[in-house]
Amino acid sequence: MRHASVELAYRRKTEVGAQAQEERRGQGHAPAPAAGRGGGARPARLGPSQSRGRIYAGAGAAVVTVAALLSVTGIMGEMGADLSASLSHFARDEGFVVQSVTVSGRSVVKAGDVLAALDIERGDAILEVDLEAARERLMALSWVQAASVERRLPDAIHVTLVERRPMALWQTGGRMHLVDQNGIAIEGEGAQLALYAKLPLIVGDDAPKYAAELIELLAREPSIGNRVQAAIRVSKRRWNLKLDNGVEIRLPEQGVAAAWDRLATMERTERLLSRDIVVVDLRQPDRMVVRLSDGAVQQMAVPPAKNT
Repeated sequence: MRHASVELAYRRKTEVGAQAQEERRGQGHAPAPAAGRGGGARPARLGPSQSRGRIYAGAGAAVVTVAALLSVTGIMGEMGADLSASLSHFARDEGFVVQSVTVSGRSVVKAGDVLAALDIERGDAILEVDLEAARERLMALSWVQAASVERRLPDAIHVTLVERRPMALWQTGGRMHLVDQNGIAIEGEGAQLALYAKLPLIVGDDAPKYAAELIELLAREPSIGNRVQAAIRVSKRRWNLKLDNGVEIRLPEQGVAAAWDRLATMERTERLLSRDIVVVDLRQPDRMVVRLSDGAVQQMAVPPAKNT
């Protein structure tokens, strides 16, 4: 094969050069100092250790370059496979193996989950690590919104993560999940869920899809929005909100923002939500229906005492 003959020719040339050098040493000849400009001596050559260091650095760069070319050009066949294997062995010998993995951007994702997704062991040939496959496995982790994996030669792998930011708790199928701003469900364990216990609770099969719109609506009037403890999706069309005092607010299917603004106005002027009520129905665009509590109804039914 062509690459084998090139390797053999290179070896023979090296051996011939070494043999000639030995013969000169045996005859007592020493190389004369080379003259520089003006007849002066040239600067001294690098010592053996310095020279070797430069050779290793150059060899490492060559290995990386050739490996990259093989990857980009897609050289296939026996020649490409053999050359790739040779480069791999050479890279291992020169120290191009994974010794460390560093991660930035990790806060909630467990370190063990990251390492398991990478599937990289210490001592693996760093040039053989499939960076894209590792990135795809990281992206499969529930908390990961974006990820990148890169080599930091000669011996390190660096991972950059962007974690999802929960904005609500989602109750479905008897379990609790977190939901990010894109409506993506995030698997969470007890300790992780506890960190976000104060987030609004949403209920309903399609609740995550509309959660961002709801959070934006609640932010329009924080004095009411911050009191919402749960939001229940009704018939996949609209929301019912449960406040911290037990009052239920029934939002309409259409014109939600206008209805919310009407409620905010009534709260500022009449302190409506502090009264003895259980339901505020905003489903009709031209009216607001308020249901009193049983206690308030009974009190209204009692006739006033007569003055004697």
